[in-house]
Amino acid sequence: MIKAMRPDEVPHTLRRTRSSSSRKLTPIEAQALYRELERDAGFRQATLSGWDAGRQNSTDPRTAASILFLERSEGWEFRARGYLAEVGREEARMDAEELRASLGEAQSEVRLLKNQLVEQRRLAERSTRHRTDQLRRDLSRARERIGELERQVAEETRESARWERETNAAWDELTVADNRYDDLRKRYRLKTKPVSARSSAGSGGEVGFIRDPLEAARMLDQMVSYWEVGSDSQPERDEPRPKLLELPTGMDPRSGGAMQWVYYEAPRLILVVDGWNAAHYWNSHRRVPGKPDLGTIGFITTKLDNLAEYSIGRHQVLLYLDSRHVSGLDLDWDNRFISGRLTGFYVEDADDAIAREAAGRAGERVAVITSDNGLAERCRAHGAVILASEALAEWMASSPV
Repeated sequence: MIKAMRPDEVPHTLRRTRSSSSRKLTPIEAQALYRELERDAGFRQATLSGWDAGRQNSTDPRTAASILFLERSEGWEFRARGYLAEVGREEARMDAEELRASLGEAQSEVRLLKNQLVEQRRLAERSTRHRTDQLRRDLSRARERIGELERQVAEETRESARWERETNAAWDELTVADNRYDDLRKRYRLKTKPVSARSSAGSGGEVGFIRDPLEAARMLDQMVSYWEVGSDSQPERDEPRPKLLELPTGMDPRSGGAMQWVYYEAPRLILVVDGWNAAHYWNSHRRVPGKPDLGTIGFITTKLDNLAEYSIGRHQVLLYLDSRHVSGLDLDWDNRFISGRLTGFYVEDADDAIAREAAGRAGERVAVITSDNGLAERCRAHGAVILASEALAEWMASSPV
C-alpha cells in the first residue's frame, strides 16, 4: 500500500521501504511499518483511505482485523481479538488437515513397506530353501565321491599288495635260480678238469675254449648282440653342448647394463668375482687415488651380498681375494668367510683359484667378473661368461640395493 502513496504521504523512516523492489516486507521493515502506524494517526488514515471499497467490505478476518487496527473505533481491540481468534482457528484447522494428510501418506507408506517386507521375507525364505537344497545335494555328491575314492584307494591298496607279493615271489624265484646256477656250476667243475691254453695247444685242441656251457652261452649271446649291431658301425659322436649362459646379443660386458641384466633378468648363476681387481676399478670409477683397503672390500662385499639376496635369480656369489694384499692376518686366519649368499676366500693366488673354480663348474651357469684378460681367457675356455670389473663399478654406483 505504501508503494502506491505519494512520497510526501510516506513517513521518512519508510521511504526506503517504499522505493524497494521487493513485494514482501522483511521482519525489520514490518516492525518499522507497525511502529509508524501505531504512532501516526494520519498515516493510519491515509493507509485506510488508500484501500478500495471491496477490500474494506471483505469478510476475510485478517483484513477485518487490519481495518479495525487502522480505524481505532471504540471496542476495536475486542472485535480484533475475535477476528484473530478466527484466523487462529482457521490456521489450526488447516494444520490439522495437513497433519491428517501426512498421516494418511505415512500410513500408506507403512502399508507399502510392510508389503515389501513380507515379499522380501518370502523371497529370502525361498532363496534359503533353494541354497539349502543345493548344499544338501552337493554334500550328497561329495559323500558319494568320497566313497568312490575310498573304494578306489582300497582297490589300489589291494592291487599294490598283490604286485608286492608277486615281486617278492619273483625275487624268491630269482634267488632260487641263482642258487641252482651256482650249484650246477660247482657240480660241473667237480666232474671236469680245466684245460690250460698250453696243454690244449700241444694236443691240437682249441686254445681258450670255455668248457663251462653256461659261460659259453653268455659269451655267444654277447657275440650275437655285437653282430646284430654291426661290426662296421661307427660310434656315436658327442655333439658339442650348447652354452649354458650367454649375454643378450649386442650387450657390452663392460657396461653397467650387463650387471643390470644379471640383477634383473639372468637365471640363477654362480657369480665368481676377482675381488682386488674389482676393488681397483671401483676406486678408479670414484677417482680415488691409492690402493683399495679392507673398507673398500667391505663395501663391495655388502653390494654383492645384496645382489645375491634380491636379484631375480638369487645368485650365489664367490669372492676371491689374494691374501698377500691383506696385511695383519695371522697364520691361523680362517681363509673363508660367509655373508648371506656370498662366500669369500683368502687365497695365495686368486687367478688360479678362480680358474680352478670355473673348470670345476663346467656344467653350470658361471659368470666371472674380472678385467684381467689372461684370467678371462682361462675362464672362458671352461664356458664361463666374462663381465668386466668396470661393469660392476658402474652398477654399484647406481644400484637399487
